[in-house]
Amino acid sequence: MKNRFLKIILPIMLLVTAVFIIGSGCSMGGSTSYSYWPDLDQDGFGDSSVNGVSYTSSDEPADYVLDNTDCDDTNADINPGATEIPDNLIDEDCNDLHAFTFYHDEDGDGFGNPDVSEVFEIVLGEGAPENFVANNADCNDKDPNINPIADEISSNDIDDNCNGEIDKDDITYVDADGDGYGSQERAEKDGVYNALDCDDTNIDVHPYATEIKDGIDNDCDGIVDEVS
Repeated sequence: MKNRFLKIILPIMLLVTAVFIIGSGCSMGGSTSYSYWPDLDQDGFGDSSVNGVSYTSSDEPADYVLDNTDCDDTNADINPGATEIPDNLIDEDCNDLHAFTFYHDEDGDGFGNPDVSEVFEIVLGEGAPENFVANNADCNDKDPNINPIADEISSNDIDDNCNGEIDKDDITYVDADGDGYGSQERAEKDGVYNALDCDDTNIDVHPYATEIKDGIDNDCDGIVDEVS
């Protein structure tokens, strides 16, 4: 009987005791700790710009979440689950891309068809996708010789420069900086057939120019430095 106790019963008792002790240790003061981030705008996404704070699962803080992917925790409309709105220079869905409307340029003249557009998400300041441009100024996207900066050809009954005037009824404007875009001043001779320039003293500033970060509205769209 003694041998049976030592060989069978005692080991079982010791095993049960060990399991009880270990189990008790896990349940006493063993709550798991998690990192939480503030969710000030209450959109369900935590502020990615701050460090997380540790709380146990039994002591979850108010206005904090188990997430740190919100790129603007002051605006509930901006978070990784939001819908991207084009052409507003805001990254609503926090993916470091901005949505813009681009227009198809079938004839490759740099001017887009106002009737054929598509929204793309791009890195801010990046150029338009292939075969697309950022403007919708073309009035005939099948002819590269017809666009806002084309010369008006007399007696062909075509509005070559897309300004609504045809042939002899058209007028020219002063292009002092020689960039192909005219000022609002009419020219007596040797002008251009558009009045689209917002700065006729700077050859690098005109509609559809590439915007660079220099404190100037390079592309005449009313927005300065819309680049990253």
